[in-house]
Amino acid sequence: MRGRRDEWAAVLALLDGVRSTTGNVVLVEGEPGAGRSLLLAEAASAASARGTPVASGRADELGRLTPLGPLLSALDESPAPTAPAPMFRNASPDAPGLLLWLAEQVRASLERRLASGPLLVTLDDLQWADPATVMALRTMPSRLASYPVAWLLACRDAPAGGDVGRLFDLLEEEGATRIVLRPLDEDAVAEISADILGAVPGEDLAALTAQAGGNPLLLSELLTGLREEGAVLVEDGVARPAVPTPAGAVLPPRLHAAVRRRLDELGTRTRYLLEAVAVLGRSVTPAYVAETLGETPAALLPPLEEALAAGVLVATGDELTFRHELVWRSVVDGVPSPVRRALREQVERSAGTRRALVPRGGDGAGRLVDLALLAWDEGGLSRGLDLAREAVERPARGGHRQPRAVLASMLIDLWLLDEAELVTESAAEEADAEREPAWAAEIPVLRARLALTAGRPGSAIEHAETGLAAAGPLDAPLLASSALSVLGTASLRSGDLPGAVRYMERDLARSAPGTPPCARLRSELAAGRISEARDGAAGGMSSLGGVYDALPRHAGALAGEPTGAAWLVRVAMAVDDRRRAGAVIDAAEDVARRNPGLPGPSVSADHARGLREGDAEALGRAVAGYTDPWARGSAAEDLGVLLRAGDGRRDLAVESLKTALACYGAVEATRDAARVRGRLRLLGERCRHWVRTDHPVSGWASLTGTEQAVCDLVSQGLTNRHAAEQMFISEHTVAFHLRQVFRKLGIHSRVELARLAAQESGHRRSL
Repeated sequence: MRGRRDEWAAVLALLDGVRSTTGNVVLVEGEPGAGRSLLLAEAASAASARGTPVASGRADELGRLTPLGPLLSALDESPAPTAPAPMFRNASPDAPGLLLWLAEQVRASLERRLASGPLLVTLDDLQWADPATVMALRTMPSRLASYPVAWLLACRDAPAGGDVGRLFDLLEEEGATRIVLRPLDEDAVAEISADILGAVPGEDLAALTAQAGGNPLLLSELLTGLREEGAVLVEDGVARPAVPTPAGAVLPPRLHAAVRRRLDELGTRTRYLLEAVAVLGRSVTPAYVAETLGETPAALLPPLEEALAAGVLVATGDELTFRHELVWRSVVDGVPSPVRRALREQVERSAGTRRALVPRGGDGAGRLVDLALLAWDEGGLSRGLDLAREAVERPARGGHRQPRAVLASMLIDLWLLDEAELVTESAAEEADAEREPAWAAEIPVLRARLALTAGRPGSAIEHAETGLAAAGPLDAPLLASSALSVLGTASLRSGDLPGAVRYMERDLARSAPGTPPCARLRSELAAGRISEARDGAAGGMSSLGGVYDALPRHAGALAGEPTGAAWLVRVAMAVDDRRRAGAVIDAAEDVARRNPGLPGPSVSADHARGLREGDAEALGRAVAGYTDPWARGSAAEDLGVLLRAGDGRRDLAVESLKTALACYGAVEATRDAARVRGRLRLLGERCRHWVRTDHPVSGWASLTGTEQAVCDLVSQGLTNRHAAEQMFISEHTVAFHLRQVFRKLGIHSRVELARLAAQESGHRRSL
């Protein structure tokens, strides 16, 4: 019972109190494979060891035709009628007279068994219980409360509003103990892995076991299958894959069989639909599935509801997601390759059909914009750009996104800044002429994105603040989210981590219902960068799971920033998640393949793969290919780090890092430049970065940029060591600057500094 200490304690308490007359009902819920049956079996063994007889029954789907079947089988009672024949003449299985008689037979049987001593009754899989069993369980625990009987009742996650869900709610209100078997935590997963493999799992296997999502059955079948096939080697007490391939490259047949058994419980239409959904991606929207399969959402509702009720799919925002990654992978693997190819070709044809339906004359601008955004979201950047340009040529009406603004946004993503600036100004003129407040509010956000991309973070912050203020009265959360992403990114690059965190925490659109997936993913990427800067790779990764899982379906999110794919790979590698790093590369290379006329996607894919594979040539191509100076600096930094790790490559590493430093300096990326200077110091290179500025001798205006940064971090509660880590300088240097801050401000403690910093921040906001 690894990871179930509290749950097992509740069962033992039930057994200890079996002779009492209160609190003798425990309810157990959990998803399929969570360990409900094992818990009941262990409870039965423990009861038998204590001398307490056990009556065990189980409901099944076909058994719903037999009234009171689970209770009758538990008590070894036959459902064959022994009552007078008139009672059964022309009686249906659920006739009231028959049901009442059977219920009395069950109660009488229980009383006879209890006359000789205590009894534990365990009933499993009650989600399939017939109505008569549900009604009997509603009354029997209270009617037999004076007898030494304990009830252990289990079902799958009880859906709200269902008969069993209502039964469990009512019994809990009357004093029953309710246990919900949650996914196992990391420690329990590690313990079970060691039990099965006979050794502690290494990094690759630990990454693979994480895909079970804490489900004991999936975890056990996965590891047992790997062990039985000789796919695991144990060396020095650590279990590793026998073949050095990325963790999870091949799933064992035993796991596939377990997943198939679970899917076999579903209807044929539901199974076929799940296979189609799996090929489209782990997360999809119902509307997208319906469009792709040529169905209406209403027609897909019954099988989707069945998949949700069975726990195979879960609802996450506007999308449906496979609950467990291993189940998703197994379903995809089970679809024959020709069928997978056919489904993907159908996706392309479906998208082409939707585009062909757009009228060539009249007011088709709004629909063209919708199709442009859809194509972009799916990774069809060239097609999206063409549609947006076509939309600009059509008459546009208010109440829809302005075509010129959409086109400008796409051009900024592709670093076509000259054209983007011209289109943005045209959009501003059109917004003024049409007197559309929503259109006008988007202009400062576009200008902010232009300024940030061009390397002017100060100007970006100014425009973004204007856009944020304009979005407020319009109740435009997506526009506000875009402005906050710019503010957070610009603050982070400028070295203002506390400010970046504040902006991130204000962005509520990420979790708001109705947020388009691509917009949500862009926001989550920006927030993930800030989280990673504050909490390290593990902290960033904790909020990025949805981004990684959505990339096969929403690859256009990678276009929002040239280095987005490389950064996601870097974070995944930092936490040894090679599978996700590989999935990002696949998505980036798919975007490059679909958009051969655009140079940016192929450069981004080179950067991501070069980082993942340690390929200096690929990173060199990225350095040469990027037109964005910040992106070029990122690739040059990665190349420098790679060369530094090689023998005899110090000079090349220094040269590459100095290129990165120059690129970051050109776009005022203070934080990134500080990190690169730290890398150069480790190689024995000193790079001066002083800026002479006339300052007063005291007060806030007297603080240098570095002192301001130290002040901001320390006033947020960071220690000298943590502030040093954020600024890529030594702890002693932070202490020196902090003493200077105290002297210039005439204070003597961090508490005073935090108070003055809060006052100064409020004063700046009021200006």
